[in-house]
Amino acid sequence: MEDRKIKLVDVSDFGFVVEPRYWFYGWAKSPRIFARESALNALLKAKKFLPKGYNFKIWDGSRKLEVQFLMLESIRKRINLLYSGLSKTEREKVVLKFGGAAKKSERRLDTHQRGGSFDLTIIDGRGEELYMGTDHDDLTERAATNYFEKNKNLTALEREACKNRRLIKKVLTKAEFKNYAPEWWHWSYNK
Repeated sequence: MEDRKIKLVDVSDFGFVVEPRYWFYGWAKSPRIFARESALNALLKAKKFLPKGYNFKIWDGSRKLEVQFLMLESIRKRINLLYSGLSKTEREKVVLKFGGAAKKSERRLDTHQRGGSFDLTIIDGRGEELYMGTDHDDLTERAATNYFEKNKNLTALEREACKNRRLIKKVLTKAEFKNYAPEWWHWSYNK
């Protein structure tokens, strides 16, 4: 694929709820969240599949390389605390699982750097986030999209999370998004 200038658009101009987490953390310079136009159009399509009155809350879209490096360092610190029993090499594998590799030459359209990925959730008609079982950027196995699907004897709250993860998966895959399986909130569009 040839490298070309990608047009990014502000997602808040299209009726989505925006909560710029990385700006709140002090990593991003602006509270605005941008995405590639084709990815945004696909998200608008997915929004039509949500129950009436529901919407997407977007935490992140296009991500500058500097923000990716800051995020990786934060993940590395948390992984070192969470998984202190693992070797340094094993912990670094977990870091890359959740933080990806920050590459200056990333050309795939479905990445945060190229405006083709969203970190998001669903909110109901009252503006409340649907319960998904973990917070955004959780670094445990519970964050995996199918975590509750493969576990038996779920509590009522875990069944609710499972139902809500099925909903997010259904509406986004219908609009041709692909999920990054370790993170229920991470969805990418490659067109």
